[in-house]
Amino acid sequence: MNIEYRFTFRWTAERALKLEQIGATVDPPSDFSGECIIGVVHSAEGAPEWAGVSSLIRDWGGSFLVTTDFSAAEIAAADYCELQVTHANGYPQPEDDFGFRAQTYDTSKYCDECGAWAVQIAPFRVRKSLKWGRNAFLKLFWVEDAIFMHKDVWQAHLAPLGIETWPVEDTKGNVLDHIVQLRADTSVALQMDEDLGVRCPKCGRVRYTGPERGFLPAPVGNPDLPIFRSEQFFGAGHQSSNAILIRRDVVAVIQSAKLRGAKLWPCAAPE
Repeated sequence: MNIEYRFTFRWTAERALKLEQIGATVDPPSDFSGECIIGVVHSAEGAPEWAGVSSLIRDWGGSFLVTTDFSAAEIAAADYCELQVTHANGYPQPEDDFGFRAQTYDTSKYCDECGAWAVQIAPFRVRKSLKWGRNAFLKLFWVEDAIFMHKDVWQAHLAPLGIETWPVEDTKGNVLDHIVQLRADTSVALQMDEDLGVRCPKCGRVRYTGPERGFLPAPVGNPDLPIFRSEQFFGAGHQSSNAILIRRDVVAVIQSAKLRGAKLWPCAAPE
């Protein structure tokens, strides 16, 4: 695996030159018309230029995001992987005043401070104009743990493995015949220490930041389920979601069929 950094900084030609002189490749800035031009540079932890880039970005008051790039072999060897949808388009309906929450969820335990503990009880409603591109998976803005697929792609690849679905409706409540949402109704705890999370000041429950470095903790009990969700919530601000995990055989089908629109994040071996 490689630990990948995406650094951002206030771009100037002088700063870009300094980064290039220590071996970094700076993305061309996309907009020269604004007062503050944001520069972007990528580097892997341990690369020859990484320490120098980190130092310069820190001195300039920049910021960074961290993620892990896993090899295909590391993904295939894991008993479970988190299915992280990367292609987002459209909003859950009705979107005004977040009306979709009352339409789609049981919010009796929902916390509006951390955004956790809403339980889906009805199909999502969406506009018919969702843009998929060449992607097999799609998520809506504001909702990280609802995974949508074209119905025919689900039927060909994931239905034979026992993955069931919710219907998806248009804004008037009519079932759409070409889209489904994957069901992950069972919650399974991950092997995570509560001390690593942050307790919500309003509801008192613990949540965690999403995975950044290394493997996701393994689920407890080695569940024999093709798809399930974590008991733990992940997020920041007023938005939280569960991790959606899939079994090794589902991972293999997604890899072999080259289904697009999602990233596979492997779990560690059980302790």
